[in-house]
Amino acid sequence: MNRLNGIPATALIEPAAHPTITVIRARPGPSLDAVLEVRRRVFSDEQGMVDGRVTDQDDGRGVHALAYWDQTGRAEPVGTGRLILGAGDRGEALVSWVATLPEARRHGVGREIMRFLIDCAEASGAPLVALAAQTHAELFYRKLGFVGTGRAYLVRGVEHRWMVRRNYRHSLRQSG
Repeated sequence: MNRLNGIPATALIEPAAHPTITVIRARPGPSLDAVLEVRRRVFSDEQGMVDGRVTDQDDGRGVHALAYWDQTGRAEPVGTGRLILGAGDRGEALVSWVATLPEARRHGVGREIMRFLIDCAEASGAPLVALAAQTHAELFYRKLGFVGTGRAYLVRGVEHRWMVRRNYRHSLRQSG
């Protein structure tokens, strides 16, 4: 066995801690304030997509997901996303404002946020979920069942593409 200063080398390597990710529905108050802070940090500070204004007219009727992760015994808000139910003529749902803080990326936070929002859309009976994906994130959304539609377009210099995901529970109800 390899030793370093008399200590077995395997004892020096601790397994990487996997953060615990919890997603909640944010409500007015501290949790919704945390949603807006994550949006500000990602869409304003990091990407320059918005000029500090991280709210819009749909926030009052949206389902806001807030992801916390706990690596050290203290849960920190690290991601968010919003779902608008009944956004289309046939009851479609629209996902927007999906954001994960840089230090929490590539740990499953975005996936858990999207699963939460997709589950909400399916439970509501929405026939499909649509979103405007930044094109660098298309593969992420494809892995969740979304398909790109139409051409890419620019929003403040960042390329986006519409993507949709069919609600399979809705399809089964309609056929059966």
